[in-house]
Amino acid sequence: MTDKQRPERQRIDVINAQGEKVVHSSSQRGAKPAGRAARGAHFSQPANGTKASRTTTQAAPAMPATGAVAANDPHLDQEAMRIHEQGTSKRGRKGRHGKTAAIVVGAVCAVYLGGCALWSHMYMPNTTINGESVAFKTADAVAKEMSNKLSNYSLSASGDNVSLALKGKDIDLKFDTSAYAADTMSKVNVWAWPVSIFTGNDLSAKADVSYSKEKLASLVKTAVDSANQSATQPQSATASFDEKEGKFVVVKEKAGTAVDADAVTKAVRKAILQGKSDLGLGESELVQPKYTSKSTELEKAVETANKYVAAKQTLTANGKTVTTVEPKTIAQWITFGEDLSVSLNTDAIKQWASGDLAKSLNTVGAERKYQRADGKQVTVSGGTYGWSVDGDQLASTLASNIEGAKEASFDVPWSQKASEWNPGGADWGSRYLDVDLTEQHVRFYDGGKIIWESDFVSGDPTEDHATPTGVYSINGNKGTNQTLKGLDENHDGEPDYTSHVNYWMPFITNLVAFHDASWRSSFGGTIYQGNGSHGCINLPAAAAKQLYDITKVGDVVVVHA
Repeated sequence: MTDKQRPERQRIDVINAQGEKVVHSSSQRGAKPAGRAARGAHFSQPANGTKASRTTTQAAPAMPATGAVAANDPHLDQEAMRIHEQGTSKRGRKGRHGKTAAIVVGAVCAVYLGGCALWSHMYMPNTTINGESVAFKTADAVAKEMSNKLSNYSLSASGDNVSLALKGKDIDLKFDTSAYAADTMSKVNVWAWPVSIFTGNDLSAKADVSYSKEKLASLVKTAVDSANQSATQPQSATASFDEKEGKFVVVKEKAGTAVDADAVTKAVRKAILQGKSDLGLGESELVQPKYTSKSTELEKAVETANKYVAAKQTLTANGKTVTTVEPKTIAQWITFGEDLSVSLNTDAIKQWASGDLAKSLNTVGAERKYQRADGKQVTVSGGTYGWSVDGDQLASTLASNIEGAKEASFDVPWSQKASEWNPGGADWGSRYLDVDLTEQHVRFYDGGKIIWESDFVSGDPTEDHATPTGVYSINGNKGTNQTLKGLDENHDGEPDYTSHVNYWMPFITNLVAFHDASWRSSFGGTIYQGNGSHGCINLPAAAAKQLYDITKVGDVVVVHA
């Protein structure tokens, strides 16, 4: 602050006892009253040299000018002294307090930094490494302890019928103990020691251990193989069809006693890293089931399989229900892969369609019973005519519907059909040729009436040439002017016979047929026994011509005894 900026002092005049003005505050900047005279006080010194005493000159004050203050005014002197002493006292107290605080802060800092230095080299109270206490130990001490353990290290592992004992030298064990201790010490936050000495530090460290993995694996394998000789393998949880509930349910897994070599090796390695000398093996080292009842894969597999079995399939023939594919049957076609993937076994479906289903639905070759128009009860079996399931097509349709979880009703696909659906009975309708081998007489029925009939000579049963029984139909080999050549049954290199016929109407491939037999003069009766044909139905020439003219390819032929 410059002189120009400094404020003017207040003007005060001081009057002595004689009423004279002795001093005043100068208008000049920086002027000060001189000594104690400014307060109107002085000392008198006696002539004899005794101690001077402070005296105050009392005089009747004269009336000062306006703004003047008497120099010897006792009120002025006492008040000024009091103010001065108070200021001095406050400044003293503040100084003492500041010094005390500085000392305390310094002491705290010293203790804190000392603690940081101490715990930088020594583990704090309540400190553990991998579960073992190292409180108040230095890193070097811990390293030395580890080194001593390593030099005589051995491990005994037992449990689950396994007995394994190994020494460090057996697996070429090496251990950098210094790095191990230094690593754990580096994990300690020394700056937080005021708290950590009470809460403790639970440290974990991976020791820099090296050993022969091959030797360790070999030792473990030998011990595990010995234990597993009498062990049982675990069984994973599976899906099984419950007939009562009509769906798949989860079958809980079963624990075994077989030991998992990899799990044992892992446990042994961990024990070595922790410096343990004893290791107990338990359930966690057993071979575990691949899937449990809680496995997501199994839950999804059961869900998928139950969608399949719920896809009910109704099979019909000529609009009539012939069978219903129930969940129990579908369940037999469902397979679960090793990864629990669900699929349908189409081969199993084909086998069912061509086997069990075909036996119940196919009429080709099946036994049929019917009543002829003249009232005769006839039972016939065999032949090539009738209903026959197309197993491949049926399996494909079923698989598509089931995999799509689609409930459906549809006609059975047939590889061959008959005129009408009549299981166990006549399924050929009202038009057919009735060949009665016992009577040696054939009748052609159409609409319940005979439109043609004739005696005949059938195959000779005494020569093992009996005409096959069964239900057949006239096939496309029908024709005229045919030359028949017999088989070479006498093995002379030539057909046993050669015959010409005018009318040929085969019903068993191109070997057995209705045809004229010009070499015969009589038909019917018992001629066929000893003088019969090689299996064909021999007819008189006129009858053969008539039959040829009215038959059509596909007309049914029923041959019975």
